Order: sequence, then C-alpha cells, then structure tokens
Amino acid sequence: MQHVDFMHLLRLSEQACESDARAYRRSVWWFALLGYAVVVLFGLGALAALAGVALAWQQRGFAGWMAWAGAAAAALGVVCVRAVVTRFDPPDGCRIEPAESPELFKALERIRHKVKGPRIDVVLVDAEFNAAILQRPRWGLFGHTNYLVIGWPMLCALEPRRLLAVVAHEYGHLRGEHGKFSAWVYRTRTAWWRMYNAYQDDESPLSWLFRRFFSWYIPRFNARTFALARQDEYEADRIAAALCGAEVVAQAWSEIEIKSSWYAEAYWRRLWRRALKEAVPEPMPHAGMGEGLLEPPPEDFACEALRQAMQRLPGYDDTHPVPRDRLAALGLKPAMPAWSPQGSLELLGRAARRVAQHFDAQWWQEMRRDWGRHREHLQQCRARIAELKPRAASLTAEEWLEWAECFEALSEADSTPFYEQALQRDPQHGGALRALAERRSRQLHPETPELLERLQAQHPEHGWAACSIALDWLDRLQHGGCEVAPKTRRGWRERLEAFEALEARAWQEFTSTHPCQGAVPPQLGREERKQLTGELIRTPEVQAAWLGGKQVAALPGRAYFVLFVRLKRPDEALGSDLVRRLMQQLPYTGQLLVTVVDLYVSESDMKAAGAQPVYQRRQR
Repeated sequence: MQHVDFMHLLRLSEQACESDARAYRRSVWWFALLGYAVVVLFGLGALAALAGVALAWQQRGFAGWMAWAGAAAAALGVVCVRAVVTRFDPPDGCRIEPAESPELFKALERIRHKVKGPRIDVVLVDAEFNAAILQRPRWGLFGHTNYLVIGWPMLCALEPRRLLAVVAHEYGHLRGEHGKFSAWVYRTRTAWWRMYNAYQDDESPLSWLFRRFFSWYIPRFNARTFALARQDEYEADRIAAALCGAEVVAQAWSEIEIKSSWYAEAYWRRLWRRALKEAVPEPMPHAGMGEGLLEPPPEDFACEALRQAMQRLPGYDDTHPVPRDRLAALGLKPAMPAWSPQGSLELLGRAARRVAQHFDAQWWQEMRRDWGRHREHLQQCRARIAELKPRAASLTAEEWLEWAECFEALSEADSTPFYEQALQRDPQHGGALRALAERRSRQLHPETPELLERLQAQHPEHGWAACSIALDWLDRLQHGGCEVAPKTRRGWRERLEAFEALEARAWQEFTSTHPCQGAVPPQLGREERKQLTGELIRTPEVQAAWLGGKQVAALPGRAYFVLFVRLKRPDEALGSDLVRRLMQQLPYTGQLLVTVVDLYVSESDMKAAGAQPVYQRRQR
C-alpha cells in the first residue's frame, strides 16, 4: 500500500471514531474477524483436500499425485494453525513476589478494585525507563496472563503517588470490555506482523499466497485500528486522573519526559567518567540510581527537555499521544513539575536490593571490558592535557580541538573557551566553527547567526547541520518570548532543503560507485581506531577488517570511510545482515560504508585501493 493511501485510511478511521465510536468499534471488530475468517477458510480448504485424498486412496488405491496433494494440504493446514495460534514470549525482567513487596501489591489491589479490572498475574521489574501492562495468551486462543512491567529507573525517579498514577494509566488499558477488546486488537496486530515476517523470506507457493494476503490486509488493519489505540491512551489517562488526580498525572508525565532525557544523556555519561578514578564503579549504576535520579536536573536542561517534549508533533508511527495533547485532554497546560522528594523503591520492600544486584551483576558482566578500556582512554586524555597545557601559547587549531575533546571526556564544565582558542588560530576551521556554533545556540548567544552563516557558506559539508542548528536556535528564541520574523525562518528552511538535496546526491554517489573507486587514505584518529577495533572484537562473525577512504565530488570536505570485512565463513545472507548491523553501531565521524571481502569486492581490488588493516582475529 502506498503511504498516501495508508494516511487516507487512517484519517478516515479517526473521523469515524470521533463521529460514532460504537459503530467504529464494530467496524474494527468485523475487519479483524475478516483476517481470521480468511485463514479459517484456508484451513477448511486444507482439511477438505486431505479428506478428498483419503477418500480417493480408499476407493482407488494409492497414486503418486496423492502424496503431493496430501503434503501440500498438510503444509497449508500447518500455516493456518500458526496464523491463528501465535506464540508470544513472556516479557523479560525480575519477578516480584507479594511476600517480598507487600506494599506494592496492596497498592495494585486498590487500583484494581477502583478500575474494576482483571488481576495482575505477574509483576516484573526491568531495566527500562518505562512501565507497561502486557497480555500474553495462556492456552493458545483461550485465556491470557497479565504482566505488569515496571522499569527500575522509573521506580528510582518518581515518588510513589506519581508511579502509581502511571500504573493506574496502564491498568486503564484493561478496564472492562473496552480493555479486553483493545488488548485483543493489540495482540492481533502483533500476531499478523509476526506471521508476515515469518513468511517474508520463504519462497514456497503457500508462503507467497499468505504474503499476498498479508500485504493487502495488514496495512488496512493497522490504519483502521490506529484511532482505537490512540483513543484508548486518552481513556487510560482519564482513568488515572480519576483515581490519582489530574495534577498528579500531569506532574508524572512531565517529570518522566525530563528525567528520562536526563537518564539517557547525563546519568550514564557521569557514571562512565568515574572510570578515571574507579577500577570498579562503587556504587554500581543501578544501586546508585536511587539517589542519582532523585537529584533535580539542571534548570536549563529541564527547560530544554520540556520544551522539546511539548513541541513534539503527533505522528502515525506511535499510538501514544504527544505530551501537549495529553495535558490538553486533562485540561492542563505545560509546566515545570515539582521534583519528586523520594523514589518508589520502598514499594519493592526486600526485593529492591535483590533486583539492584541482579541488574548490576548483568551490567558488569557485559561492560567490564569496556569499563577497563574507557578507564585507559580517560587516563590517556588526562595525560594528553598535561602535555598540551605547557604549550598553550603555541598550539594549533587541531590541538585545541583535541584538548577540548579530552576536556569533555573528563568534565561537565563548559568547553567553549577551547573552541574560541581554536578559531583564533584558524578562523576558517570547520570543526571549530560547528562546535562553537552549537554551544552558542544553546546559550542563545547573539553571535550564533553570524557563526552559522560562516559555517554553511564556507563548509558545505556542515551545511545541513548549520541549518538544523539555526532552526532549533530560532525555536529556542521563540520559546523564550522573542519575536522571530517568518522571513528568517523561511530562509533557513529553504537552505536546509537545498543541503538535504546535496546530502542525498553525495550519499548516492558514495554508495552507487564501486567501494574502491576514488580511494584516498583514511583520516581516522587514534581513539576512533581503538573504538572501531573494540566493536569488531565484539562481532564474532568478523575474521579480519581493513579501512579505506573515499573521495566524493558532491561534498569533498566530508570524511568518507569504507570498512572492508572478511567473514569467518562466506555467506551472503550473513554478510547482508552484518553490513546493516555494523553501519548502525560503528563509531565514525563521517559517512561509513561497510562491504564484505570475497562477496562484494575482491581482496586484490581492496589492496590496490590502499585500504589499511585495522583488525585480525587471533586464531585459537
């Protein structure tokens, strides 16, 4: 289905939901049954074919065609059973028992009685900054298990009233018949997607038949049910507000928006800085989270996080309403929340310590080697600063940038003076211009537009970034009460569109030509090479790797890298998957292309292009 057709169906569903909710739900019910009806008809056809083969065998004796027909009918029957009975794995997390956490289960029972909802069968704590209630089928089509999953960071960050308001919202999804219907629709959407993906790479005729049906049915089913899912979120908010108070719900949502950003951007960065002084972090991250996430984020960070959250526009890739719409539906306006004075770990009782130890042991097992490497990196940064400081008067722009990077790795203090020094040494330096412009824009400094004009005019490879920073700066100004001329905003938007087209041409040129064409020596720093090697060590499929550079005429100032990898065993499917994975997770400062030696390029071409060896897995 074309995207424009999907959006048209989705908007029609939203209009139907607003004009007559009951009729809309009936239409969703019948369309959901249509999918199962088609599968059941296929299943009945398979049974009829098997019965016909059995009858022919009984009357005429065995013939070769019967084996083929019987096998095809049996395969069709298996496919139909798999479509109707989809297996759902239980969610991950530490299970919490009532004997360990009586206060939590008492609170859940109070919410259940007020909502008149079903019983929570299993309570889990996971490591995400989130909370959810999930239903999983218990006996195929009959019965289900209700899981409540609460994130450990959320337990640390929110006071009990606000945490229980979030739980009440999740419980609201299970209310009465509406809750059962919405949960069934959610499971049905998930089941269809799983079935479609299961047969995506299967080339058998039966799989082709089901893929054709799924390609037609799934987008239409998702479009029809989208309005139901979003309306269900608003209804769950209203239930939480009725139980806990609209103000408590609004405070909870605002605090979650700010602290989840703080958790993702600052909490872990602070933790990893401790590697300079601590060979083993003490306290471990999850044990220390109870205090770390109760600390109020800096005011400027909180204001910016709330501004970005409230400017978020509704989209059709997520059924959750945007924060601004959620608050408006409760009759409230965006406001900075009063911070929770305490966390909710007391609700877990004796289980709190066990859960923290579990997550910390798991984290340390995964990160122990990375912690050691990062500790070495921070020590090298400290040593490098000690080398640069006595020569401050004679440092080049590149050396000032290196000092800035080392300083940022070790400290949260403002690094702006280092970039100012770099520009004094070289007023045209692209990296220093961009870094200073980013920091000036966050400070709403009046020098920001002049820096951005210079950056996009002198360095086209930074043009898209300059325009994006400019538009964000204008948003900040407007949010702070300053008037922004529409002509100014329109001018930056037009330039952004031009640079987007330039970026697209450069990427097309980079990826459509042979990886060894236009080869140049790769300009990759020592630390980036170490990070690259670390990622390759953790990728067991890779036997060896080489790094090359590439010149792209559309954006000649940009760094382009080609990573050539050799697999332990040549496999095209594995190579394709590995290329996608490495391009997403590898650290690099420019554009990166990953290709596989002996599958997509020859070793002789790679070596002729001057690729440099960066990794060789040791033989055991």
